[in-house]
Amino acid sequence: MKQSLWPRASNKLVEQSLSAHSVMGLVISAILYIVCLSGTVAVLEDEFGWWEAAQTPAVQTVTPQAAQTAAENVLAAQPDTSHVYLYLPRENWPRFVIGGDDGVEAAGSNGEIVGAYETAWNSFLIHLHYYLNLPEQFGMILVAIFGVMMIAMSISGLLAHPRVFRDAFRLKTSGQQRLVQADLHNRLSVWTLPFNLIVAGTGAVIGLFVVVALVLAQTSFDGDTRALSEAIFGDEPAANAAPAPLADVETALLNFENEVPGVEPFLIIVHDPGTAGQHIDIQAEHSDRLIYGEAYQFDGDGTYLGHAGFSDGSAGRQIAYSVYRLHFGDFGGTAMKIAYLFLGALLCFIVATGLNIYFLKSAEKGQPKQKLAAAWSACVWGAPALLALTLLLSLVGLGEYLMSWVFWAGLTALSVGLPFVADAGRIGFLLRRATGAALILAGILHQIMFFNVASDTTFAVLNACLIVLGAALVAGPFWIKQAPAKQTQSVLNN
Repeated sequence: MKQSLWPRASNKLVEQSLSAHSVMGLVISAILYIVCLSGTVAVLEDEFGWWEAAQTPAVQTVTPQAAQTAAENVLAAQPDTSHVYLYLPRENWPRFVIGGDDGVEAAGSNGEIVGAYETAWNSFLIHLHYYLNLPEQFGMILVAIFGVMMIAMSISGLLAHPRVFRDAFRLKTSGQQRLVQADLHNRLSVWTLPFNLIVAGTGAVIGLFVVVALVLAQTSFDGDTRALSEAIFGDEPAANAAPAPLADVETALLNFENEVPGVEPFLIIVHDPGTAGQHIDIQAEHSDRLIYGEAYQFDGDGTYLGHAGFSDGSAGRQIAYSVYRLHFGDFGGTAMKIAYLFLGALLCFIVATGLNIYFLKSAEKGQPKQKLAAAWSACVWGAPALLALTLLLSLVGLGEYLMSWVFWAGLTALSVGLPFVADAGRIGFLLRRATGAALILAGILHQIMFFNVASDTTFAVLNACLIVLGAALVAGPFWIKQAPAKQTQSVLNN
């Protein structure tokens, strides 16, 4: 027999290597699960941002004169800023928020600054989903890589199950636990495949844009990243730092209304305010399109210069400006948001059951990985528990930085510590009820703290949803059957 060139490994080394491989698989699955979970909750980022800043006055409309006053107030408060930002009210976000490079504040309907605009939990959630709370460029690339992995997993899963479409509506509800969960995992993967590919693909495009931009800049623009940016997003007028009166935002808005009637502006940006080279961008929403918005340009006197072409330019430019809304379901109104929430929850379930099936299969082979299964249970139920906890703590003033520490340190402690004191089923039981309790408390406390605006429909509905969801987690779930005491339990049981 020909001797292998690969050295023979001892049984102990093989066992240690398999254990390390399992731990790495657990870590990768955990990160993917956190990205999916945070993205699902982030569908409601506008609503939660409003919920956090409940004390700020509701503003339905902003007149051109009020916008001019607001821009002047920003420049007076931040004289060295290179941008003035005016975030105008939208249908699901009746707020007027203004600011510059040093931060934003809430404004009244007349453009006056009325106080701070703090949405620490919302910012923490977005940074968790976009960057995993890591340095932004590195974190975004890492998250994008997981988007690519999700696409690969979806496609490979289909190829590994050639009958998956034929059996799409055949579902086992009883019998061997692994087969039941595998059946459900496969069926949900088929039913949600278009959604999974859309969110994973658009997420990968958003995250890998930095890498792609560097490559394209080198290959097509002689290393000039500014030229690439201008090719995609449009160019800007040449800078001129000579002092000048603040740009005429009022005239720009009036001209905008004449040039593109019926289109709703949602953001005004004054570039290089107070200089001779200043110019104004008005971002406006086209409700019948997937594009994030169209950018309309005006000079410092408010004269219309043209638009960037996101709505009618090259196909590449339109696609580049459409991935955000497609990724987060920020189109189609409330019904689309509900659909994205539901499909996102199913995606989290698919990720959770994928690794769960592996643990059940190992137990059937007589090689149970009870500690790893318990750690996975701590992650699956610990992540939503910590999100609910940080939401509750945001009401008592916990900042974004500390929320990141609470989440990651807490998740690490739960995943490492709980497997030594409880099994997967018991961990799921406790953490699910902890999540429910935190959601109930958050809804009740918010309703009490902001009782003067409790009649607002959005606050009332969101608080009611938190309380009802929390109560369901505390009391249920009722649809999962109790596993035998001696059987290795699924992380989704109890």
